[in-house]
Amino acid sequence: MTAIHFSPSALAARGKAAELLPLGVIDIGSTSVRLVVFDEPLRLPTPRFNEKVLCGLGRGLGETGKLDEAGVVLALATIRRFVTLARYMQVKQLQVVATAAARDASNGPDFIARIERETGVTVRLLSGTEEAQFSAFGVLSGIPEAEGVMGDLGGGSLELVAIDKRRVGDSVTLPLGPLRLGGIGGYNQLKSFIDARYAEVAWLKRWQGKPLYAVGGAWRAIARVHMAQTKSPLHIIHEYTMGRDEALDFTRLLARQGKESVSRMEGVPRRRQDALPVAALVMRRLLRVLQPSQVVFSAHGLREGLAYAMLDDATRALDPLLSYCAHMAAREGRYAEHGAELDRFIAPLFEKESIAEKRLRLAAAMLADIAWRVHPDYRGEQALGLILHAPFGGISQRERALLGLAVFARYAGTVSDPVAAPAWQMLETRQADYALVIGLGLRLGQTLSGGVPGLLRDCRLRFQSGNLVLELSQALAVLDGEQVQRRVETLAKALNRGWEVRVVKG
Repeated sequence: MTAIHFSPSALAARGKAAELLPLGVIDIGSTSVRLVVFDEPLRLPTPRFNEKVLCGLGRGLGETGKLDEAGVVLALATIRRFVTLARYMQVKQLQVVATAAARDASNGPDFIARIERETGVTVRLLSGTEEAQFSAFGVLSGIPEAEGVMGDLGGGSLELVAIDKRRVGDSVTLPLGPLRLGGIGGYNQLKSFIDARYAEVAWLKRWQGKPLYAVGGAWRAIARVHMAQTKSPLHIIHEYTMGRDEALDFTRLLARQGKESVSRMEGVPRRRQDALPVAALVMRRLLRVLQPSQVVFSAHGLREGLAYAMLDDATRALDPLLSYCAHMAAREGRYAEHGAELDRFIAPLFEKESIAEKRLRLAAAMLADIAWRVHPDYRGEQALGLILHAPFGGISQRERALLGLAVFARYAGTVSDPVAAPAWQMLETRQADYALVIGLGLRLGQTLSGGVPGLLRDCRLRFQSGNLVLELSQALAVLDGEQVQRRVETLAKALNRGWEVRVVKG
């Protein structure tokens, strides 16, 4: 991907957060009603509260044309609770949105009027186009360089949107949610109905060969099952990727399963058992039309898109990964500004890097001090866990593993420890070696400076006559010592070099 370069000015977004955050979203969907309360960092806000209740408003909508009666009762009680919680959480802006079920049901307007009357909030009924665009914004918030087709499968509808590196293009809403399809008939009838809906969308074929970005609980459940079946070492949905042929084979398997068979499959969320085969069929038929290069699952969708839509252009342009790393460094580190200095210090170690690798190196430098409060024996493990499970955006699964392994090595001095297996199992040897050099470089920089900003400006790493040389100014010659020399030696060994510590004039 093309890097969105970080600069310290990105931290100015923290000031803007005071105007918007905490931000609350109540999402009234066909399957569930959910409250999410977002907090800092502003560029990619983190849920401080996230709860859903499966109300089933869209159950039977295709046959009756109305919202499910029991679902309405449960949804109203849930929304009253969520509005009360949001007020006690001092949410500054509460957006209440309703989607396909309330939009299409004949009693939808009465349901919305009752919510507003009983809670005092205003409900925004999203059109199909608005729902699609906000979902696309959600994908772009976490994958800024996304280029392909986003599909957001809800209980009542499927939104499809063409996205092209921060731009939203053609969109359509199709009646292909699992709750809507429940009464259509057997497998062949269902397949014909789905195919007919896709055939009506002429612009889809223009995006053949590009990735499909999959959003929505039922499609994310496909990713969860695939992780369980393939024994994935990292169970993170965001940017989990399946190749086209792999996705075609796996969705064919799932689509043919009966309820009893699905219930016995490892990794299937209990509440998604009924919807999973239909969701898999909807994806499989779309894959046959799009012929995408891969399927990329996004943890971000409509709710994140609503937050993203509120940002100004300058904040949107910030790198979501580096912005979150700056937030973590400010929250967990001793000196948040030290990361950029560490990155400059170790940069001479890397003579050939891609832009993507430079970006990960900077992220590692920013996170080099996040475990300082932990017992020394567990700092590497703690840092690795934080990075592997952090709600980052703009980072693939392998990049996440490399970043975590680099910071693990910063504390542990190695990448081969069994504790780090979830990371190194995902990487090639070259990538693990790269992470090791980053980590050992950061380890040297932290030891040399004591983690204090300013000292590394007068220290320099360079290669000379086949050796790794650490140069110290005369004023800082006193910093040389046994521990520093051991760190230089270890780093040089990882680089297959000799080493030297040298005091220079100036």
